[in-house]
Amino acid sequence: MEKLRFGILGAARIAPGALVHPSRSIDSVVITRVAARDRSRAEAFAAEHGIEKVAADYEAVINADDVDVVYNPLPMSHHAEWSIRAMRAGKDVLCEKPFASNATEAQEMVEVAEQTGRTLGEAFHYWYHPLFQRVLEEVRSGRIGQLVHVEGHFDISIAKPDLRWEYATSGGSTMDLGCYPIHWARSIAGEEPTVTGGDVEEDPEKIDAALGVELSFPGGATGYIHSAMNEPSRKVLLVVEGTHGRVVADNLVAPHKGNTLTIETPTGSTSGTVEAGTTYHHMLRAFVDHLRLGSPYPTMGEDSINNMAVIDAAYDAVGLPRRGLPA
Repeated sequence: MEKLRFGILGAARIAPGALVHPSRSIDSVVITRVAARDRSRAEAFAAEHGIEKVAADYEAVINADDVDVVYNPLPMSHHAEWSIRAMRAGKDVLCEKPFASNATEAQEMVEVAEQTGRTLGEAFHYWYHPLFQRVLEEVRSGRIGQLVHVEGHFDISIAKPDLRWEYATSGGSTMDLGCYPIHWARSIAGEEPTVTGGDVEEDPEKIDAALGVELSFPGGATGYIHSAMNEPSRKVLLVVEGTHGRVVADNLVAPHKGNTLTIETPTGSTSGTVEAGTTYHHMLRAFVDHLRLGSPYPTMGEDSINNMAVIDAAYDAVGLPRRGLPA
């Protein structure tokens, strides 16, 4: 079987961990090209990571004959434009999270995927790791009873300057960080929530340094989601409360650096670590299997649109503009 040939848009910091390193353990994947706005950065990236070709620009990557799949880790404001261009050039796309700047962009991206017959996946890597799959298994088994409440936090410190602190590049804590716990809650509830309230630390103007929102699900469960880029004490935590117990997962985003899964039911409590490598390896394997074998890749299509819709609603709830609008 021929290898799937990936091209990378941008010499992004996330690219080595998200694609380059995982690809080395998957025989059917090879990275053939990379481009960056600054060619010298692309050349340095290619030399460091053993990528054979440096393309002149992003357009050259998406039009290259030796690229089957485009990986898009560009700034969030560029996800829609370059994913759409790549699909129209006949390429499948793995796009970093968050999927777009807003739900309107996300809808257009999915429509183009349908029109062109290309695959467009969102890189919500955590979903594919056995740690989160175990959380889903516990909730869906009914062992903790009916779902009552989901609470998710992704609070870290991001130094300035950084594109995530800029409105022009669709920055904000909810975009870069809060998209995760929003997706946790939606995946666990299996329903689309309504945002019922929120609070924000706005600094600088239009940017949510920290934002929390309350959620209500059609089945009666509630939720609370919080993200922060100004929190010196790292907190990446999911708590799922049921009528008969609860599940607590620590560090769903980078479980290979340490994680804890605690399950409390009427029959007792257990706590331990799920050791299964990096989330990105599991995601890339799932994406490749989807392309090759047609196996499920859940973080795409309507799922991506709906996650962006909750992000939009979060900004609406606290009086901040949605991302991707004129500054």
